[in-house]
Amino acid sequence: MATTAGRGILALSVAAILLAIGTVLAVMVDPFAREQMTVDPATEWIARVLLALGVVWLLIGAVAARTRLVRRPGAAAARASWIASTRPWRARESSLGLLPLDRLLMILVPGGLLVLTRVVQTPRDGLWGMAIAVAGWLLFAAAVRLLLGRRSPWPIIAAVGGALVLRCVVALLAVSLSGPEGIWEALWAQPWVRILYLAIAVALVAWVFVVAGWSLSAQLGRRRAAGVALAGMGVGYALPAVTIAVVGARDALRSWNEQIGILPWDLARFTGVRDGVFPVELMTVTAVIGGIATVVGILLALPRRVYVRSAR
Repeated sequence: MATTAGRGILALSVAAILLAIGTVLAVMVDPFAREQMTVDPATEWIARVLLALGVVWLLIGAVAARTRLVRRPGAAAARASWIASTRPWRARESSLGLLPLDRLLMILVPGGLLVLTRVVQTPRDGLWGMAIAVAGWLLFAAAVRLLLGRRSPWPIIAAVGGALVLRCVVALLAVSLSGPEGIWEALWAQPWVRILYLAIAVALVAWVFVVAGWSLSAQLGRRRAAGVALAGMGVGYALPAVTIAVVGARDALRSWNEQIGILPWDLARFTGVRDGVFPVELMTVTAVIGGIATVVGILLALPRRVYVRSAR
């Protein structure tokens, strides 16, 4: 009980730190985020349907163990995702004994919600924008899978999947109120709403990687788990370098900036990316940092016997 309480306190402390960092970044970004865009009614209603589905998935996961829902198809998957994303130290136990259908849903629900959220957030980018978003997460998944070896990937799938659903719900909340009625526009005009929204969104981005590493600690140990999460995050952030080389700086920088998914709308338009004046050096530094994080993460994730052989 004491261990569980201690882990809970640690998780709350980490969340508080991430929110504090998110608040600082939100204050820095706020001057570029004061203009609010609207969407057409069809996009708004699609976002509302997706938001409802995301909320239902989270609610089922939160209450399934206390009700008869746990016996329903898919309820175990929602429960595993909820537990792993909010209490990542229990990710391994929550993913044990899942049926094939539950395992499939743990991939399809977060993955499908992520793709559709990106579509309604950046409809002008079409398939290209969606492909950039999906490619980043696929690279993250591939890096983690390679470093895991023969160990079960389901704990981290449950943890990351649940955290992604939380991210999508926050993003869809903004889109679902951004129709011609002007509800979100009125809210976005309030400085405290902008800063609160941005702080939560930034914190959730970081929380995805926190739960990724934490969920693997029981399988790999703390050092290797932190390495897996760091390497996966590094690969995801290094993606812009490859994208820039393939499609050119202007289009790549605009799309990558939008795919970060932190702001409800087009931060790129307010920071000058669409006009080609966004500092390329900033993206280059980000890509280099991502590459360094990948290398450090891989070194941390290597089994201890590799270091022993090297020493010999």
